[in-house]
Amino acid sequence: MTLIELLVVIAVIGLLIAILLPAVQAAREMSRRAQCVNNLRQIGLALHQYHEQNRVLPYGCGPDDDQVVSSMGTLNARRYSAHSQFLPFLEQTAVFERINFRVAPFHPYVNAAMMDAAVYADPERLVVNGSAAVVKIPVFLCPSDGQFQQSPWGPNNYRACNGSTWSGRKGNGMFGQNTFTRFADVRDGLSNTAMFSERVKGTWDPVGQELRADVYDLSGGWTETAFRQACASLTLAQAAAYPHDYDGGQTWLEGSMNWTRYNHLLPPNRIACKNGLTWDGTAMPASSWHRGGVNLLLGDGAVRFVSDTIDEKVWMAAGTIAGQEGVTLP
Repeated sequence: MTLIELLVVIAVIGLLIAILLPAVQAAREMSRRAQCVNNLRQIGLALHQYHEQNRVLPYGCGPDDDQVVSSMGTLNARRYSAHSQFLPFLEQTAVFERINFRVAPFHPYVNAAMMDAAVYADPERLVVNGSAAVVKIPVFLCPSDGQFQQSPWGPNNYRACNGSTWSGRKGNGMFGQNTFTRFADVRDGLSNTAMFSERVKGTWDPVGQELRADVYDLSGGWTETAFRQACASLTLAQAAAYPHDYDGGQTWLEGSMNWTRYNHLLPPNRIACKNGLTWDGTAMPASSWHRGGVNLLLGDGAVRFVSDTIDEKVWMAAGTIAGQEGVTLP
């Protein structure tokens, strides 16, 4: 073979690789997306089994001491997530039995975000529920998302729906703070009401910006309507001027709006905002790395792929259990 012939062969091989690589990547993403759908289906099945046994769904977040003014928490708080309560129905009974629900989730710390080097070095010994909290549960992780987390806790991609308002407390969805929703309470119809959806985990980058993961602090004297409009119109360049949280989804154990819950105030894959502490007002959209939308687990256990371009009124209606908006998901 001459040198020219060799170069031609190499060029052809390079061209074939360039043609085939996107197809291979697309096939891999299809596989990851299918696994993501399966994870949500397993969560849906677990929630139905939980409801059958207990006649209610688990709350999205346990009680705390807060009144009108919110706080980062106290050791009297029991802000456990929905995830922590239905673990036995995911064949995670051993993890469930390690959780002491009589103390704060991360006792002797008030929440998971302590950023304490000593705890990170020895979490199982220094945190009461550490041996449970460090477990990475595969069904809570979307394979399309990266692994940037720097804390020791088992992370989470799948969030319980708090509703369609900016409230981080009770909300008007299936999984509010200290609420016990029955399927009979869902007067909008289980097939049109959200239970769980996806949200991209935080990047742990205090400098960089990631639209689908970060939460921007728009503290101020907002009304809900004005807050929603301000967050919806925020560009990524404008958002860079605000403080932002970058530790989203860092644990499945605690019922924080930035770790285990989301809402339908804004459509999927929009910028997330909070008005000070997340209990006081938040827009926490569903988000994913799947092109064009997110997977959504509905009350009847079905999983639907919802487009980023979904009508905002339809999306907001899907987040409520009894809004009686009279709309259906496309």
